[in-house]
Amino acid sequence: MGKYRIMTFDGGGTLGALSLQLLNRLAKATPQLVRKTDLFAGTSVGSFTALALASGRTPKETFRYFMEEILPAFSVSRPGGPVFNQQLPYSGFVKAIRQFFPDDVRLKDLNRRVVVPAFHLYDKELDRWNVVLFHNFPGSPYLNEKASDVILRSSGAPATQRAYQNYVDGYIFAANPSADSISLAVGKAGVPLEKIAALSIGTGEAPTRLKRDTRGWGMVSADNIRPENLEDLPPNWGVLLDHAADEPLLPFLQVTGSSASYNSTIMSGNLLGKRFFRLNPRIPSLSLTDPASAPIVIEIADQTNLKPAVKFVEKNWGCSH
Repeated sequence: MGKYRIMTFDGGGTLGALSLQLLNRLAKATPQLVRKTDLFAGTSVGSFTALALASGRTPKETFRYFMEEILPAFSVSRPGGPVFNQQLPYSGFVKAIRQFFPDDVRLKDLNRRVVVPAFHLYDKELDRWNVVLFHNFPGSPYLNEKASDVILRSSGAPATQRAYQNYVDGYIFAANPSADSISLAVGKAGVPLEKIAALSIGTGEAPTRLKRDTRGWGMVSADNIRPENLEDLPPNWGVLLDHAADEPLLPFLQVTGSSASYNSTIMSGNLLGKRFFRLNPRIPSLSLTDPASAPIVIEIADQTNLKPAVKFVEKNWGCSH
């Protein structure tokens, strides 16, 4: 067996423009990159990219559709969101995904293997909630799932968008799906670990931090303070209404997503060693739901030094300029 090549895409809302532009530059430098990839994995907005490539769309087509149809769906923010209200209407995003992937496109119809994480709020068989890794390996119970449904199930970010078909965003446990895709390649396809190479493309590493004293913090208040005006809430794990630019607005939710991503990167690196490459440039603190973030991260993608990534692809994908 030759090398088994995996390409993964993080979740990140409008910051998905970063990973798509990085992909376009890489594909231009190594034209056989997409064709030689065996498995595409993606979380949340990254699942759109992964399934688009697995269906035969080019990086250029995928990027153009993201900018023209998906990004505008983030342009309407509901009053009070995401702290006191669901932030996005979600209908525009649903329409854009369903337009790209008609109902007759199922996971079994895709040209390549895919992995998409989502969180099921209630699994009848288990009588509890559960993580789900949608995939199309032989024998998968998800082969007849609509591609559009799988993407939307992985993209229902709590507080930002509503749950879709009782699923919420895979971002909460697998913002970076690299480790999940490696495990399924081994477990479902029987690929020896030493044959796997993985390229993980992120949506940017922001300088998010929390240096405050968190003593007394609850989930929606602190020290049993119950203000009549919710806008007077003291700092807490649920929301920091007075957050600085480098602090999280929703601490607990963002800690969960970020830690899952960092953990997946560490595990993937430990499993594959030099056969794992993480492409995730540093970015300033930006909104994941503001379309204005897209041109900023696209410029960062254009300025990112891709020589190490190109060298990795040439060695592990057998691609050349």
